[in-house]
Amino acid sequence: MVETLLIPLVLVAALMVSEASAQSKPPALYVDKGWRTEKTTVAYARPDKRSKRIGQFTAGTTVAALTGEVHSAPGKFTVTRPEGPYKPGDVLWVYTPLGEGSYMVWFKSRMFDEELPFRCEDAPGCWGTLNKQWRVVWWVKIKSPEGWEGWTFEPDNFGNKDGCG
Repeated sequence: MVETLLIPLVLVAALMVSEASAQSKPPALYVDKGWRTEKTTVAYARPDKRSKRIGQFTAGTTVAALTGEVHSAPGKFTVTRPEGPYKPGDVLWVYTPLGEGSYMVWFKSRMFDEELPFRCEDAPGCWGTLNKQWRVVWWVKIKSPEGWEGWTFEPDNFGNKDGCG
């Protein structure tokens, strides 16, 4: 009788230990799907404010972000002290911010990323001045639950998007 009760208890305990060890290892990949519209947002046919308005994503709807584009108009950074390949008077045209102080820049017919010291005044690490601020618009292509797709330049109208930028 004791053996009959003991075997199921041992099996349950083994399963609990097995389950606990499986729980202690995090998933190798977690995909958080779906943006939720927090405000009703206009959808365009193309990533251009002048293109045709094709609909709207209603507040409270879960949608899928398909792709995105960053449209940048350049800012102007003028070199004031020699730094690496640059000499005073050189101009770097500043485009997309890449994070951590890095930006896409255009210099001598070439686009590349560069760390730029903007808010440093006369600090020792300063070697240039931002004379004109760049402009950036982030366009996102969204798919509605009904299956139609459109572009928006208002990504701040969506929640649950941290994994997408």
